[in-house]
Amino acid sequence: MTSQLKPLEGRTILITRTKSQSTGFREQLEGAGSRVLEVPAIEIRPRMSRELDQAILQLESYDWLFFTSANAAVVFAEQVAHLRPEFQPESLERPRICAIGPATSERIQAYGYRVALVPAVFQAEGVIDEFVRSQEGKLEGARILLPRAAQAREILPAELRRRGAVVDLIPAYDTALPDGTAETLCELLKKVKIDLVTFTSSSTVHNFVQAAGPDVDLSRFHYAAIGPITAATAKEYGLPIAVLPPKWTVPDLAQAIIEYFESGTRTSTD
Repeated sequence: MTSQLKPLEGRTILITRTKSQSTGFREQLEGAGSRVLEVPAIEIRPRMSRELDQAILQLESYDWLFFTSANAAVVFAEQVAHLRPEFQPESLERPRICAIGPATSERIQAYGYRVALVPAVFQAEGVIDEFVRSQEGKLEGARILLPRAAQAREILPAELRRRGAVVDLIPAYDTALPDGTAETLCELLKKVKIDLVTFTSSSTVHNFVQAAGPDVDLSRFHYAAIGPITAATAKEYGLPIAVLPPKWTVPDLAQAIIEYFESGTRTSTD
């Protein structure tokens, strides 16, 4: 009796997100039979500043605290613990917390914070609509703290301000290309047959292209993107997106990859 092949048997998939965040993603793909290569195209570098420290010391003066990524949640929570060691997150009544995406919500809750709102759509336009509805349109004068990556879209803070909110936008970390990534990535792309390259943020796309350099024909590979913003960034570089999950989470991305190969969309490993 022959054993049934797993859906990703014989496939090689490249993960470009940080190692600290890729464990579940890798395990899900490996569980489906894939060979997984990890070349992080992104490194999180906390950006400590007097502005961030001042906001933390005056945290209760804000009406809302927005987290647009799990990385922002970690950097912020760690700095709160450093500056205010006696602070009890579970007792925080104000500001209320809006976390974009379940992974971000889970990460900040792991530090003891309570989340008041997790928008169903994980991009700025949908977040704004849902947040405005939750406030019955009353944003005038609302004080919002938004610690986030230094490299991020401006639409969220700009739209909140347009509607009357006072937004303190504080760069809390940088997304940098890790040392040695360019050499490792170029070697793999030239010598290893890769069936799919995965992107979980626009930053991973930018850094991947930068690391690959001008001598590698990136259009010959197939790519998976976690959501439409990341997919749009990839398309700006001419990278063909083969997989885009209906829900913009890492587990859904892994499942979409499995279904992509199961469906016979690609019937060979050429």
